[in-house]
Amino acid sequence: MRAETANELDAMLSSHRIWVYRLNRTLICGSEPTKDMVADDAHLRCTLGNWLATRAQELDLEEATYAEIVSIHKTVHDLGREMAASALNGERIAEDVYDGFLASSESLVGLIEAAHDKIVASINATDPLTGAENRSLMDKRLQEKIASSRLTGDRNWILMVDLDHFKSINDRYGHKLGDTVLKGFAAVVREHIRSNDLFFRYGGEEFLLCIEHVSEETVARVAERLRTTIAQKIFHTPAGEHISVTASFGVTALAPNQTVTEAINAADKAMHSAKHAGRNNVAFSPEAS
Repeated sequence: MRAETANELDAMLSSHRIWVYRLNRTLICGSEPTKDMVADDAHLRCTLGNWLATRAQELDLEEATYAEIVSIHKTVHDLGREMAASALNGERIAEDVYDGFLASSESLVGLIEAAHDKIVASINATDPLTGAENRSLMDKRLQEKIASSRLTGDRNWILMVDLDHFKSINDRYGHKLGDTVLKGFAAVVREHIRSNDLFFRYGGEEFLLCIEHVSEETVARVAERLRTTIAQKIFHTPAGEHISVTASFGVTALAPNQTVTEAINAADKAMHSAKHAGRNNVAFSPEAS
């Protein structure tokens, strides 16, 4: 959906620029203005206006951004209509109206470009298979959590999660089923964490979570609930077999006096302890308490 939104924003930006060119050409050359320039509802008659009215709200566009684009877009058309009316009547176009038109049009272009770039950045930062964030922004995002905990005193936690024997699933059933398992695992995680928690694909079948502002007892319950829910999830092979997958969890505190690398290494060591304990386990780092 985000890629679709970005593509359509790019197309709408092009359509707006074409409309501005057509209006300027009409005013300068003295051509007859079209309906999408002079009608009272001109802002709904152009390609961008029609898209905003009928399609944009179905896409992944922030509500405040959408409302601002709609408002400025109408202003652009209102000023364009005023200029077109002056030209039709043989009157000189007022400088303040033309300046306002240019400023509004530039603001509209800037809004659309910013929305497009934000969505593209979000796409690039997200693993397309699982929807988890990529590692590209992980260090920055975890640094922000550390800075926040220094101010609030609240505890944040790192969970390193590795799917047990995942390679055997790929080897036996193929990568398509492996991808299905990864997507299913990610769906379970998203159902059990909050919107302010962080979820990264660390690499392959290994994931990293950051659960913020909870006690050690709470994060232990979260990890255990994830572990049992994942183990209970059933996947269907092409041959009709029913299989399941388990995961091993390593948990450590994201302490204010630690670096991100130190915290991740501690969580990773704890995860390997969970593996050595028989897999399908939750292990806490000695540094967690």
